[in-house]
Amino acid sequence: MSEYQHKLSGQQAKAITAGRLQREIAADLETLFKNDRFQTPDGKQSAPKAYAQFLPRRESDEAEDPFPYLIVRVESGGVESPAEPHEVVFTVIIGIYNDNPANNGHFEVLEIIERIQLHYAENPCLGAAIESLPFHYALQDEESYPYFIGACSLTFHLPAPQPAWSDLT
Repeated sequence: MSEYQHKLSGQQAKAITAGRLQREIAADLETLFKNDRFQTPDGKQSAPKAYAQFLPRRESDEAEDPFPYLIVRVESGGVESPAEPHEVVFTVIIGIYNDNPANNGHFEVLEIIERIQLHYAENPCLGAAIESLPFHYALQDEESYPYFIGACSLTFHLPAPQPAWSDLT
């Protein structure tokens, strides 16, 4: 029995798609950071808003700047064999605004990345999906003060679509 099948033993594997999981991760991350406040470009404080795949399109140049934000992006996925789970890799992009002259907003980005890592290490199950290693992260390598960007990857295993006759479901 694979590690994935072992974790699901005793549970009924509820069907979940990559798109649904993407929305659930975004909602989960919004909940995780709902009490945290980060600087906005207009001088206020706000919890980061999470978006699936992309930031919403801005209607005009006067539209509100989306910082702080989290983007949950589906990067890749696949099923290797009928006995293996569907593996989906997500990238979470973190955008922070910090106009402190010390130019150290990257610390806030790192704190968010570390909290995401700890959150899924402590709570790896999101419905029938299970987060697993590897966990990677990176910070932007170009200067963009007062905007700071970073990203981390999350790999989830979810029940693979199976034919109705299969005894793997």
